[in-house]
Amino acid sequence: MSDKEYVHQALSALQHIDVKALDQDGGDAHEEAVTAVDELAAMLESDGGVEDQDSVDTPEEWADDADDWDEKVADAYEQAEIPRSKGTVTVKNIDDREYYYLQWREGKQVKSQYVGPVKPA
Repeated sequence: MSDKEYVHQALSALQHIDVKALDQDGGDAHEEAVTAVDELAAMLESDGGVEDQDSVDTPEEWADDADDWDEKVADAYEQAEIPRSKGTVTVKNIDDREYYYLQWREGKQVKSQYVGPVKPA
């Protein structure tokens, strides 16, 4: 799902909230959220858009395979179904081997999606 689609989904979800049922603080928070999402939608629709976050820096070990790295990162984002503006690439050590994983937070839970080995084959 693209960033634009996430913004429109967020706006739709906010519009379904019964603001009259919220207390004053909840109503204020709802109004701030709608304003923030509207501003983000406007930035995404403008020519400049938001800061380009489509690429994750290629690690030194992958310098000779930068195109392959970019493809692996793109695949990880697609499998994770999160926007490019979300997530961080981290290293996990599993069975004495190091692997890159895309990690992001969903509520209180940290989610991970495999990217590739630290040392390409």
